[in-house]
Amino acid sequence: MEQTEKKLIFLSNLFQHLDGIVLIPTILELQTHQILDYIKSQKKCALSELTHKYHANPGYLNVALRLLCSQGILTQKIEEDDIFFIDSMLTNWMSLKIESKYQMIEGLYRKEINYKSIITDTKNSNISEPHLYAILEKYIKWKKLDDQKNKSEGMPINDKWANWRIHIEGAVLGPIIVLLSRNNVFDGIVKGSTIEIPGHPKWKEILMKLFLSCNIINEDSALTEYGYFLLKRATSYGVTVSYLPTFQSLNHLIYGNHRFLTTKSKKEAEIHVDRAMNVWGSGGAHNTYFKKVDKIILDLFNLPIEEQPKGFIDIGCGNGKLIEHVFDLIYYKTKRGQLLKEHPLFIVGSDFNYQALEATTETINKADIWAKTAFGDISDPASLAKRLKEEHSINLVDLLNVRSFLDHNRIYESPKKENKDKSASTGAFCYQGSRLQNNEVEQNLKEHLQKWHPYLTKYGLLIVELHTIDPVISAKNIGKTAITAYDASHGFSDQYIIEYNLFLKKALEIGLVPDSSHEYTFPSKEIPIVSINRLIATNPKYD
Repeated sequence: MEQTEKKLIFLSNLFQHLDGIVLIPTILELQTHQILDYIKSQKKCALSELTHKYHANPGYLNVALRLLCSQGILTQKIEEDDIFFIDSMLTNWMSLKIESKYQMIEGLYRKEINYKSIITDTKNSNISEPHLYAILEKYIKWKKLDDQKNKSEGMPINDKWANWRIHIEGAVLGPIIVLLSRNNVFDGIVKGSTIEIPGHPKWKEILMKLFLSCNIINEDSALTEYGYFLLKRATSYGVTVSYLPTFQSLNHLIYGNHRFLTTKSKKEAEIHVDRAMNVWGSGGAHNTYFKKVDKIILDLFNLPIEEQPKGFIDIGCGNGKLIEHVFDLIYYKTKRGQLLKEHPLFIVGSDFNYQALEATTETINKADIWAKTAFGDISDPASLAKRLKEEHSINLVDLLNVRSFLDHNRIYESPKKENKDKSASTGAFCYQGSRLQNNEVEQNLKEHLQKWHPYLTKYGLLIVELHTIDPVISAKNIGKTAITAYDASHGFSDQYIIEYNLFLKKALEIGLVPDSSHEYTFPSKEIPIVSINRLIATNPKYD
C-alpha cells in the first residue's frame, strides 16, 4: 500500500475516532427512552412531537438527532417552524444491533472517570479507578475475539456500518492518548520507538495490552506506523475529549435539568468543558490554519509604516501563545520589526476568563514582550474600547483585531430586530435547552458583528472561524472531516457554528467585506468547515 493511501486511512480512522467519542453517548442516551425505535416505527417524526412525547429539551434533542443525520442514519427536513427526522437508513442500521455493541463501553459515559489516576496512582497503592480498568479489560478481550472472527470469516463485503468498531476504539483510546500526551509520555517518539508509561504497574500493563490490541504497538512493544501517526497527532483529540463532562451529562441535557452545566459567573470554573485541555488541543490542532494567519500578518506589517496598524489585539487570548507567536513573527520577519523603537507595537491580550488573562500575563512576561491584558467580552466591544482608552490610552480602532474560533462562542442575546427571511441554515442551535429558530441565530450574528463594525474601519478583523455544513454533505464525507464531533461539542454547549456562506452573507449585510487576497477555507472550498478572513469595515449598513 502506498504511503499516501495509508495516511488517508489513518486520518479517516482519527476522524471516526472523534465521531465515536460523541456518537456513542448520544445514541445510548436516545435509546434509554427508545426514541430511535419510535422514529423507526413511525418513519417520520417531528421534533415537536418527540419533545412532547419524551419530555425532552427541544434544543438538545435536536442537536442529538442531527448528529445521526450527519452519519446518514436519519434525514433532516426543516418545515416551517418544525424539524422532521426521517428514517433513511435507520431501519438498516438498527438491524445490525450496533447500539448493543456500543453498550460495551457505556460505563465510560455513565460515570465521571478520573483518567488522571492512570498517571497519579503510585506503585504502593491499589488503582483508584477499578471501573475504568474493568472496561479496558473487557474491551481488550472482546477486541481479540472480534479480530480472530474477522480473520477467519473475513469482514462483511460492503459493510456500510462497519465503522462502529472504529467508533468504539476512538471512545476508548481518545481520553487516554490525550492524558498521556499532556503528561509528555509521547515526547520525542519516532517510528518504531517504544513508549514508557509511568505510574502503577497495573496501568502500564493494561495500557500496553490496549495499544497492542488497537495496533498502536506491535508484539515487540514498538510503535507501528498507525500508532506513530495517531500519537503524533494527539492534540487532534484534545478539543473533543475536553467536552467529556458534557457527553457524560447528556441525560440531564436532553431530558432533565441542563442548567447545572452552566457557569454561574465569570470567575467560576467551567463545568461543561476542561478548559485547559481545550486550549491545549486547540493550540496543537490549529497549526495548519495559523500558517495562513501568519501570511496575513506578514503582508500587513510589511506595508509602508503609515499604512500599518499601531499594533494588534488578540481577543480570546487563552494562554497568550498566539500573542507570543505573532510578536516573534513581526519582530523577526517584517519591516515593522526593524522599526520598533520609532514605531512601538501596541499589543493587547483580552479574554472573558480571568484564568486565561493570568496565563497570558505569565506567557508575555516569560517572553519579555511589552503587552497589556484587559478583560473583554466578545459581545461587548464598546466596554472593551472604553477600558483600553481609559487604562492604556489605546484606541481599539487603531489595532488589528485578531480572533480565532471565538465568535461562535458568544453568549446568545435575543435579536433586537425580527428577521422574517426564511433561513437557509441546516444547523441545530439552542440556548439553555430551548431550540433557537435558525433565522434568529442569523439575525443574532448580524447584530453581533454590527457592534464591532465601528472598531474595524481602519485595519479590520482577522478572524478564524468554525462552521457547520449540511448533514447531507457530512454523510457523504464520513472519515474526511471532524464535523460530527464539532457539531456535538458546540451544539450541546450553546455555541453557534453557522454555515460559511451564511456567515459571509451576514458580514456583508452590515458592511464587513472580506479581503479576497486573504480568504481561506479548510478542508476545501466545497466543504468549508474552517474559514480565515480579514474582514474590513466599509460604510455601515444598518437595516
